[in-house]
Amino acid sequence: MLSTLTASFALTALLIELTPGPNMVWLTMLSARYGQRAGFAATLGIALGLSLLALVALTGLARLVADYPVLFRAICLAGVAFMVWLAWDAWREPSRRGRWVRGAQDDPAKFFRRGLIINVLNLKAALFFITVMPNFVDFDNGLVPQYTVLSVIYVAIATIIHVLLVLGGEHLGTVVARKAEEKTVRLFSALALLAVAGWMLAKVW
Repeated sequence: MLSTLTASFALTALLIELTPGPNMVWLTMLSARYGQRAGFAATLGIALGLSLLALVALTGLARLVADYPVLFRAICLAGVAFMVWLAWDAWREPSRRGRWVRGAQDDPAKFFRRGLIINVLNLKAALFFITVMPNFVDFDNGLVPQYTVLSVIYVAIATIIHVLLVLGGEHLGTVVARKAEEKTVRLFSALALLAVAGWMLAKVW
């Protein structure tokens, strides 16, 4: 049975994951354009990236990064730069026959890698592990079991939300395929990703 502290953590993780961040925009746009196969591949990459961040927090490296603002800012800025690159990539990708192609084929491994990189450099998730999770840990008891349970809960909640985003993006893609020119959608995708990058940059500053 979940303790009150663990249940509070789960609710906190849910609320934080429902706030706008890099994964929401990217996953929705990706699934809208390439379909569920690409979206689920990206979701797996995201889950692995979040798990790696949890491992960093567990080993104490997160606290080390937090104690050195220059290092932390460099990691965050790398995440911003990657989001900007994704925005450029979304805009420059050539159209197929001049129109949006629903379910266009591409290598799922590419989207898995992107999901992994985005979340290794995910400012929102890093801040969560560094500043939020310790508030739900009893430092008088074993830290490893507590961090492990909380990390599993967080990654599970995030993954469920991301799966729902992929399914929603699939529906969006069907609508877009009927009603929108590809150039318009590529522009919207790029601007949305740039907006996320701007949000991340504002958090760093």
